[in-house]
Amino acid sequence: MPTTSTSQISETAKAQEPPAKAPAAAPAPPRLYELLRPESYAISLKVDPDAGTFEGTVVIAARSAKSLDRVVLHAIGLHVQEASLDGVAAPAGAVVYDAPAQALSWRLEKPVPAGKRLSIAISYSGKLGRDMRGLYASSYRFEGREERYAFTQFEPADFRRMVPSVDEPEAKAVFNLAVTAPEGLTVLSNMPAKSRRSQAGWQTVAFDQTPRMPSYLVALAVARLQCRSGRAGKTRINVWATPDKMDQTAFALKAAQQSVSWLNSYFGIPYQLPKLDLVAVPDFSAGAMENWGAIFFRDSAIFVDPKLSSTRSQRRVAEVVSHEIVHQWFGDLVTMKWWNDLWLNEAFATWGSYKVVGAWKPRWMSWLDFQNAVAGALDTDALKNTRPIESGATTIAEIEAQFDVLSYEKGAAVLRMMERYLGESSFQKGIRSYMRRYAYKNTEARDLWRELERASKVPISKMAKDWFTQPGFPLVKVKPSADGRSVEISQSRFMAAGGAAPAATWTIPVVMRFKTASDKTPRALRIVADKPATRVTLPGRGALSWLYPNEGQTGFYRSALEGALLSDLRPRLVKSLDPSERAGFLGDSWAETVSGAIAMGGFMDNLSALAPDKSRIVLQHECGLLKLLWDRLVEAEPERGRFAAFAERFLAPHWARLGWGARKSGDSETELARASVLGALGTIAPGKVLGPQIEERLKRYLEDPASLNPALARPVLEIGARRGDAALFGTYEAKMKAARSPEERDDYLRAMAFFPEPTLARRLLELSLSCDVRGQDAWKPATVLLANPKAQAEAWSFITSRWRELRAKTGEKGAERVIAATSALWSPAWREEVERFFARPDNDVPSARRSLRQALEEIDLGVRVKAQAPALADWLSRQAP
Repeated sequence: MPTTSTSQISETAKAQEPPAKAPAAAPAPPRLYELLRPESYAISLKVDPDAGTFEGTVVIAARSAKSLDRVVLHAIGLHVQEASLDGVAAPAGAVVYDAPAQALSWRLEKPVPAGKRLSIAISYSGKLGRDMRGLYASSYRFEGREERYAFTQFEPADFRRMVPSVDEPEAKAVFNLAVTAPEGLTVLSNMPAKSRRSQAGWQTVAFDQTPRMPSYLVALAVARLQCRSGRAGKTRINVWATPDKMDQTAFALKAAQQSVSWLNSYFGIPYQLPKLDLVAVPDFSAGAMENWGAIFFRDSAIFVDPKLSSTRSQRRVAEVVSHEIVHQWFGDLVTMKWWNDLWLNEAFATWGSYKVVGAWKPRWMSWLDFQNAVAGALDTDALKNTRPIESGATTIAEIEAQFDVLSYEKGAAVLRMMERYLGESSFQKGIRSYMRRYAYKNTEARDLWRELERASKVPISKMAKDWFTQPGFPLVKVKPSADGRSVEISQSRFMAAGGAAPAATWTIPVVMRFKTASDKTPRALRIVADKPATRVTLPGRGALSWLYPNEGQTGFYRSALEGALLSDLRPRLVKSLDPSERAGFLGDSWAETVSGAIAMGGFMDNLSALAPDKSRIVLQHECGLLKLLWDRLVEAEPERGRFAAFAERFLAPHWARLGWGARKSGDSETELARASVLGALGTIAPGKVLGPQIEERLKRYLEDPASLNPALARPVLEIGARRGDAALFGTYEAKMKAARSPEERDDYLRAMAFFPEPTLARRLLELSLSCDVRGQDAWKPATVLLANPKAQAEAWSFITSRWRELRAKTGEKGAERVIAATSALWSPAWREEVERFFARPDNDVPSARRSLRQALEEIDLGVRVKAQAPALADWLSRQAP
């Protein structure tokens, strides 16, 4: 899954978890795979979406791994009518439930010896969930009437909500599924249907047997769906959606065709199943789920309106579609043994998605988008409350907490760094060998390192261990020497809060770019820094002109130049470094400002040196930082006037160059740059010319969305909201409810969080709990409002008073996102309230405990940043009196 949070634990098990103040969990039960090895499941289900129920029978062919005195299977919320082992029925009342272990069991009259083949048969029933996990209910309005559907979401451990099972990734088996559902609805699963029969308003669909796979990849959809189809090689690809959204499926189909074709070639192993379905689900808590042969998506991750969607939306859909299709190899064909190695699935899917999109759409410069995503991982990994990429996970809550930026973006960034170190050809050769050797099997990290070492002839295990098994990352400092021909490279763990860092060293593949007086073009020097300090003599002749220690920003570390190295580089930033390096320089500079290593004035000097930069990624970073400073540090006159004047001098030349542009320019990099500049300039210093233009453009957009370049809709709506009243809020609300595309809906929902009147913030939060906002989206307004200084107090008050309702509607994934968003409450008093509120057992979200600790740490950092307001005011008084 591309999202970084996962489904919640059951209500029964949740009561067993301790509050956030005492995170130690009870000892985890033994893994069932150590007791029982399933080989096949024969599952028959009757699903009744209107009644909200299902009935099932399952026959499990298995082998005992040890001598057993009882049958134990994972199960949550299932009512067993009958159970038997090898035809011997369990006595009435013998089946017992263990809520903390999420399991059912019954004792056997005689122990079963190890190695014995077994047949377990169970008849049971259950209720469709409402929290977007397990086999759950979803509703959708079609042709004026409300219809009820059913979908599944099982990762990491919710197959047990639909079928009694050994619900662990190492317990691979084949699945034979037959489903009875109402006539008129489409029934989809991993494999093609092999038979259909109808009787008395019901249909029964039987599917071909799956290959060996873990239970969390099983998929089932029962809904009114239509499809758009195409092919990639021998594979038939279908994009399924409700009939009213079929016109928004063409782009996803094209992205899927490109992904399958490219990945077939890259892996040297063709896609293994007869078909590949991409299914748009009306209610889906994750971004998407890589069910083998039947990938499920939330609407915003698959729909692209051919007339009104922006390049931002197209890029997201392309990245998510390709991410999930990479999983058809990494995760589905080859699966990690346990969740501590989740990154083997998610880091590779993240890295691979940008490889695919970069090859398909080179003008999108997708690795710049990757760099933006990795920035969040750097921020998180600099906290005390981080974790290694590869880290222990035993309880369900600990497993769910693994789905974060460290498994995804940090893991992907380290893989890219290692690919650069080994060379693309050797890296690909190792990946192909890994795929061939472990197809349909389970692996651990050491299996991958072994194949990469065989392919590259380079010992990689020590480097891999450093990066995957210890938390954090290094700050690489480069200090000039007196002779001018060498530099000293030192490393220490970078901490967001500064101060003393725990002792740690990494084997770092450093690539420095530099230029001497005698060089016509810059040079690149590759070294491996594996000690606290390393002295390096630079090749070439003449004095060193400049040096940058992270070529292409492919190293997962922050860097700092000392002394003349910084003063020599600063005036050459725009002309000498590439866009990714300049964005990296700015990000590192801000991180060091937050940590206290750089004064605010020094950061503003670095920011000003990049003012002429025209590249999209640098403008995005600059505009984000300018808006942050405006909203959080510049609160009164004369500083607001001075900062507005500075921002206008900084951004006006860019707006003069970019302007409003054509409605469809075809140049997506320019469109994204234009949107960033408009968002910042229109917020901070619209002036007498741009301000009225924005009002006019907003008026025209509200009347006709086709009047504005789609990339500019979001900033225009936000700027309008910042100056808007209750009447405009009402217009936004009506437009949100009538939106045709997910992007349009989300743009309005987001913009409504920027109205300055606190009563409108409460109105938006009430709306989020109404039927006009789907459960998958109910968390979004709260997270944006928490970052809006004018609405924070109202948002936090609402969350604390309505937490039970919000959590129930949006599920634990949404709850995790809201908890993470409290990091924007930059005050000691709020920090205390946040900690105290979520320490209460009723408010505790076990899978979000680390997120809560990180949020509290980020509040502390925010308080420190706000304390630098006087330093910013002093710099402004000198620069813009």
